[in-house]
Amino acid sequence: MNKVNTAKMIDRQITQMENNKSDELELVSLKENHYFVSGFSNVGIVITDEGVVLIDTNTSKQFAQRIYDKIRDMTDLPIRYIIYTHGHWDHVHAVEVFIEKETQIIAHKNVIDRFYKYQHLNEYTYSLNNTQFQGKLEITSYDFIRPDIVFSDNYQFSLGGKTFHIIHGKGETDDHCFVHIPEDEVVYSGDFFVSSFPNIGNPLKVNRFEKEWYETLEKILALRPVVLSPGHGRPIFGEDNIAEAIQPVIEVLQFIHKEVFRCLNEGLSLEEALEDITLPDHLDNHPYLQQIYGCLEFAIKGTYRRYTGWYDGNPTNLRTANTEDFAKEMFYLIKDPEILIKRCHTLMDEENYQMVLHLTDILIIADDNNQAKELKQIALQKCRDKSTNFIIRNIYHESIQHL
Repeated sequence: MNKVNTAKMIDRQITQMENNKSDELELVSLKENHYFVSGFSNVGIVITDEGVVLIDTNTSKQFAQRIYDKIRDMTDLPIRYIIYTHGHWDHVHAVEVFIEKETQIIAHKNVIDRFYKYQHLNEYTYSLNNTQFQGKLEITSYDFIRPDIVFSDNYQFSLGGKTFHIIHGKGETDDHCFVHIPEDEVVYSGDFFVSSFPNIGNPLKVNRFEKEWYETLEKILALRPVVLSPGHGRPIFGEDNIAEAIQPVIEVLQFIHKEVFRCLNEGLSLEEALEDITLPDHLDNHPYLQQIYGCLEFAIKGTYRRYTGWYDGNPTNLRTANTEDFAKEMFYLIKDPEILIKRCHTLMDEENYQMVLHLTDILIIADDNNQAKELKQIALQKCRDKSTNFIIRNIYHESIQHL
C-alpha cells in the first residue's frame, strides 16, 4: 500500500468508527486472558481471576459501549482498574462507559495538568483537533474524568495473580506510561509505539520529547516482551519481531536528537537544518517509519524548537512588521497585481505551489484580490493532494474550506 492510500485509510478509519458503521467489533486474542480492540486508538483488555483491567478506552462512546458489551459476553467479573497510558483525548474520552462501582482509574500525575489545560483552553483545543481530524471525531467536551490513583514515577499493583507494572516515560506527552505484565511477557505501549514515524513536532501541538522517547523504548526492549500491543496499529508477536519493529524507531529518534544538536552547535538556522538533515537509507521508507502521521520535517522543527528560543538569528525577525503592513508595502512596489498573477500561473505550471502560496498572500492580504484567492485555493489543493502526511493534508483541507 502506498503512503497516500495509507494516509487516506486513516480518514476512512475515523469516519467508519465515529459513524459506528462497522458490523463486527474486532477483538484480537493476544495471549490467554489478554485482548486487543482495534480502533482509531486501541484498547487493551486483561481478564484476571479477580476482575478486569482496561488499558485506554478509545474516543467514541458508541464504540466503547460495544467493547463493554463484548467484555460482558466474556466475563461477569467487575472492571477493577482503567489505566490511562496518557491523557490524549483519543485514549481517555470514552472512559465513563466502562466505569462500574469498584472501578478505579490510574494515571500519571501530569494527566491532571493536561486535563486542566484542555478544560481551560476548551475552544482553542477543539479548534486544533477539528483542523487535525476534519471534525470527524466525537468530541463534545474536554471535561474528562480525573484519575483516582496518580503516581509520579512508576506504579505497581497485583490482581488475580498478575502484576501490572506501570512505567512512566516521556514521548508524545509528559504524562505517558506503558504497562508491563511480566508473568505473561506482554507490554501495552500506548503511543510510545504507533506503527509509523513518531509524531515529534506536531505543527498544531506542544513540544514533544525525542530523547526520553527513545530511552523509554529501550526500556521496553530490555523487558523482552513476546507480545506488544501498541496505541495505534496492529499488535506484534514474538520477541524478535518486536525488536525489529522498535529498534528503527529508537534509531530515528536518536538520529534526530543527534543531528539537531549538531546543527545547533554549528550555528545552522532551522531552515538550514531542514535542508541539511536527511534520513539514512536504512531508516528512509522503513515499514515502521512511514511518514503518514509524524514525519522528519515535523521532528526536526519540533526538536529544534524544544532547545531554542523563538529568535531565529535574523534581527529582521526580532520585532517583525505587521503582516498586513508588509503586504501593502510589497503591493505598493509591485503596483500592478497582474504581474504577480501572471507569475503565479507560471509557477503553477512549474508545480512550485509553495511559492504560489507566498505570492498570492501578498495580493490577498493587501488587496483582497479574488484571482489570488482562486489561485491560492488551487495551490492548496495541489499541496494537499501531493502530501502523504495525514496532518499536513488536513491542515491544507481546513485552509481550503476557509477560502
